[in-house]
Amino acid sequence: MSLNFLFNPKSIAVVGVSSDPSKLGSVVFTNMLSSGFEGNLYPVNPKYTEVYNRKCFAKLSDIPGDIDLVCIVVPPQLVNDILEDAGTKGVKGAVIITAGFAETGEQGAKLQEEIVETAKKHNIRVLGPNCLGLIVTKSKINLSFAATDALDGNIAFVSQSGAFLTAMLDMSLEKSLGFSHLISIGNKADLDENDFVKEWLDDPEIKAIGAYLEDLESGRGLIEIYKKSKTKKPLVIFKPGETQESQKAISSHTGSLAGSYEVFDTAMRQAGITIAKDINDMFNFLLGFSWSELPKGKNVAVVTNAGGPGVIATDYIVKNDLKLAEISEDTKKLLASVLPFNASFHNPVDVIGDANAERYRNTLDILIKEESIDAIFVLLTPQIVTEVEETAKVVINNSKMTNKPIIPVFLGGKYISFGLQKFYDEKIPAFKDISEAIETFAVLYNYVSFLENEKEQTEANTHITSKYLNKGKYKDEVSKYLSNNFIALPENLVTKLADEVRIILPKQVLTSTIEEAIEFAKDNYPVVIKATTEVIVHKTDEKALYLNINDEETLRKNYAELRFTIQNKFNIADPKILIQEQVKANEEIFVGANRDGNMDVYEVDKPGFGHLLAFGKGGIYTEVYKDIGYALAPSSRDDILKALKKTKVYEIIQGARGRQKLALEKLIDVIESVQKMVLLYPEIKSLDINPVLLTTDRAVTVDLKIFVSR
Repeated sequence: MSLNFLFNPKSIAVVGVSSDPSKLGSVVFTNMLSSGFEGNLYPVNPKYTEVYNRKCFAKLSDIPGDIDLVCIVVPPQLVNDILEDAGTKGVKGAVIITAGFAETGEQGAKLQEEIVETAKKHNIRVLGPNCLGLIVTKSKINLSFAATDALDGNIAFVSQSGAFLTAMLDMSLEKSLGFSHLISIGNKADLDENDFVKEWLDDPEIKAIGAYLEDLESGRGLIEIYKKSKTKKPLVIFKPGETQESQKAISSHTGSLAGSYEVFDTAMRQAGITIAKDINDMFNFLLGFSWSELPKGKNVAVVTNAGGPGVIATDYIVKNDLKLAEISEDTKKLLASVLPFNASFHNPVDVIGDANAERYRNTLDILIKEESIDAIFVLLTPQIVTEVEETAKVVINNSKMTNKPIIPVFLGGKYISFGLQKFYDEKIPAFKDISEAIETFAVLYNYVSFLENEKEQTEANTHITSKYLNKGKYKDEVSKYLSNNFIALPENLVTKLADEVRIILPKQVLTSTIEEAIEFAKDNYPVVIKATTEVIVHKTDEKALYLNINDEETLRKNYAELRFTIQNKFNIADPKILIQEQVKANEEIFVGANRDGNMDVYEVDKPGFGHLLAFGKGGIYTEVYKDIGYALAPSSRDDILKALKKTKVYEIIQGARGRQKLALEKLIDVIESVQKMVLLYPEIKSLDINPVLLTTDRAVTVDLKIFVSR
């Protein structure tokens, strides 16, 4: 359903307008009057016959003609009756600014359910409740209680927090950044972020989309909307909660390592969606996408009138995986002809401290023609002789002569403010912080890079899902253990699932007799004995793991001790004990998977993102090191390798400090096998392998734990 009734209504009624200008209903109404809305605007309140020189109606059904949109600002217990009245009037949409619903507790949640039912009955789409309202600049709508209106622009922004929205709005006025839409979604009783993103992706006048979200009810739904859109455009999301306690899977390493924020972050990045870490990120990234040319590559040049800022810029360029462009000898000769002898003609190009606007102009005229350069950062610090405003004009003029991004970074405060304002007036992204400027450019480049590989990656991941999803041959056996609780699968079934996806386990036997254990050990010393996972999950903590057993006497002693522990602690009369060959490893690696959402998460419009794969440094201190890379299923082999490269243990696998390289490809095989398993069996809630023992030619899974739940 189109949201045109919300973005371009011909008639709007505001319920709750009063003669008191400080009341929210009056603020919303007067904001609409000030915005210059050209349609019909009606105040509604049974206490008045006229407010703000407008005829006031007792109820919606008293208004002559059609009403496209109603804004409700009355006590929560009155909202449902107003929606009923709106339904009889044929209203298409309602903006409910009123608070006091699900955010307040059980009673408020019941009120919210009632208004949703009433709205559905009358086919009314609802924005809110508990929201700030909306601003649509092209339609001259300010149906909100924001302190000011927005400038017209090409950014659409949706926020779950009204306060965050007004903060962004206030920041935008300082830099003359414009918006096409500013939407506060509040409790998301009906319309949510997915509805707006879908609409905006198809709007040719919108260049970039931003969202502040405290939760995503249908994360996979958002990703599917973004992937399937024919018109790609940048989407920037800020979601707080990185340090909040994640939705831990009970007794699972992966549950604590792959929490809700890690799932969100990985899912967004793999989909090509930009993550903002704070409000400054959000503002800078949207400003960059709105005003800047997109770069053709990541090779950048730096022009500076001071050496220190050039060094700082170099550090941030490297940290953000960008490259200092190699300047050709011909270009260096041209630079030498216009710069003082003591300037630097290498990259960064130091035009030295007495540089005037003319020196910046001559330098930029040369550099924009250098083929090796994809973008230029222009750094300026205010000296006595520095021509701040004139240099700003030079940068502006050069920006109009090239499609390469030229990004000014004027460092300081009072003396550079006039120069920065000239950039903002000309819609050129300018900064007074080097790190913010370079991080913003890196975001622009990463977006371009994603678009170049998107089709191939999407096809590969779609193939993985269709090939494996819900096609496990032991589905019936797994389903026997399903409940709403967190259940560990028994060792024999774990072995079947491992064999199905070709996860290599050590030689092993599951036995309840010492004789069978001794028989197995004869040909496999040294051996390990341990309790089964369904009895004890973390075996080291419970002293249920014995290593380095090299003879029968030690085996008998350890076997008896372990059997006694299990019998007394867990009241199991005849426990089964797992005995395995002990593999000598060069490195211990952790591999896991954790499901976000229920077992039906891969179906259309179900909440959650699916399984997050986690891998990195293993062993008993996995959760201490937290040296983990993440990839969301389905992920290509290339996706997995990219994530693994972000870990420190990857350097060890590659042969750090002269060590032999370890079996990287075999490790990726294990991770791919885990991905295959969780797709074959979405019933798997969490899976731990700790460790995968990695040698120069093997990757052996020693301790595989699988937990299922609905």
